[in-house]
Amino acid sequence: MNPIVIETIGYLAAAANVFVFVSNTMIPLRVAASVANALFAMYFFINGYYSLCALNSFLLPVNLVRLKQMRDLVDHMRRANSEGAGAAFDYEWLRPYMRTIKLPAGFTLHYRGDLADEAYVLLRGEVRLFEPGVILKPVAFFGEMGMFTDENRRTATAVAETDIELLAIRYDDLLQLAAQDPEFSFYLMRLMMKRMQHNLELAEHAGAWPTLPEKSHADETHER
Repeated sequence: MNPIVIETIGYLAAAANVFVFVSNTMIPLRVAASVANALFAMYFFINGYYSLCALNSFLLPVNLVRLKQMRDLVDHMRRANSEGAGAAFDYEWLRPYMRTIKLPAGFTLHYRGDLADEAYVLLRGEVRLFEPGVILKPVAFFGEMGMFTDENRRTATAVAETDIELLAIRYDDLLQLAAQDPEFSFYLMRLMMKRMQHNLELAEHAGAWPTLPEKSHADETHER
């Protein structure tokens, strides 16, 4: 191959690699990293540096997979925002970042004012939110509002009406995803506001709010 062409490939790979380090968001970073990996793999193969060629050949599909995951997150969030406030929450795109929790009927997930560090998707059963006065059913997304309150405090008391199964995601993971792509964070905030508005509408239709449960000694022990 023409030496000028080979060196051009090397310079293009270096330029793409520089963009990786100066990029502020994840999707452009992954695109640049994928381009750099492909060009470096070609450049090192031509020049006989097979170990470096193998390294970049391995990193290329890794970056492509991560790029697809982030684009899927944004696409799913965009579709969720285009649906009505009461539409079923499509949680599958968040499942890789979540853990499963199973709790018995009567268990208090949290009281209003408790410190909050995670949000939930209800997979099975029912959860009562006392302050809005609503009962959540599968597949509701809740618990996210504490991320925006002073000192990350819960805005409602949540009690399992039946045996329940949840998916939980830590705020740190949501914030990390939001930091990686501003578009994702925008759609996430819009979705949370729509969910809050929907809960308020349900509370208005429900009428009187039920009596709040008292915080038991067992709950305090569990928190500690």
